Amino acid sequence: MTKTNDPGLGSSYKHRVRRIINQDGSYNIKRHGGLRGIKDIYKFLIDLSWLQFIGLALVSYLVVNVLFACIYMLVGVDQISGIDDMRSPFFNAFFFSIQTITTVGYGHLSPIGLSANIVAAFESFIGLLGIALITGLLYGRFSKPSSKILFTENIILTPYQDDMAIMLKMVNQRNSTLLNASVRVMLSIDREEAKEGFLKEYHRLPLQIDQIHFFPLTWTIVHIVNEESPLHGLDVQKLKDRNAEIIVLADAFDETHSQNVFERQSYAGDQWLEGVRFTRNFQAGEDGEIDLFIDELNNTESI
Repeated sequence: MTKTNDPGLGSSYKHRVRRIINQDGSYNIKRHGGLRGIKDIYKFLIDLSWLQFIGLALVSYLVVNVLFACIYMLVGVDQISGIDDMRSPFFNAFFFSIQTITTVGYGHLSPIGLSANIVAAFESFIGLLGIALITGLLYGRFSKPSSKILFTENIILTPYQDDMAIMLKMVNQRNSTLLNASVRVMLSIDREEAKEGFLKEYHRLPLQIDQIHFFPLTWTIVHIVNEESPLHGLDVQKLKDRNAEIIVLADAFDETHSQNVFERQSYAGDQWLEGVRFTRNFQAGEDGEIDLFIDELNNTESI
């Protein structure tokens, strides 16, 4: 097995690194400085959950209309025709603002004074910009490629044929067609010879199968631990002691979106298991169709 160069994750650290990539695929890196959060506004808005995005849009919409309602109050609601005397001046100004910023214009309320017309013209411009912004963000969120590839929670070291092997499983949770799926697996492990600090080495692990044309079922990823493997002679406890981490990068062509989707996963620490094997989670039914049980992906049995 030929040791690979640092893939961009760093090979020398003063203190022990818990893991390079978290279980959810995010990097175990605290960034100081640079752009993050609200500073990178587009990424911030795209990455928000749908509930957070809708909530933020609704709050922004209400705040802007309240602000313009206050401005109309300052210039005088008498400069708005069609005022309902049974309603408070603020709510008259608020609902007029809503009609103006959305360019709905029902016709009942309209500006008649110069000041009110100037404010309404400016608010209409803000409304056009806001609609364009929301439309662009919605398109960006819907068009953003995403995968729903599910990995097993654990990785196992188990007997396989005449050797040992490490195994993990993955499945597409969506009822969509994934084609030409491929997987790359890398090992990050502490060097034994390090005297000061912690030095890491990286290995690209050869797989029994690293690419499949069709991905409708569960795919079991297998690396055979033979004499050429960097994992040869290591049990689970030794792997934990040397902070061994398996990093998985999967990609496939999503026929629904006509573009490639990517997913990454990491296994380390207590995610290592031995003395078990994965159970089969798909089988042929009596009707000749294959039944796939995605919720049984993590099921194991003792050897």
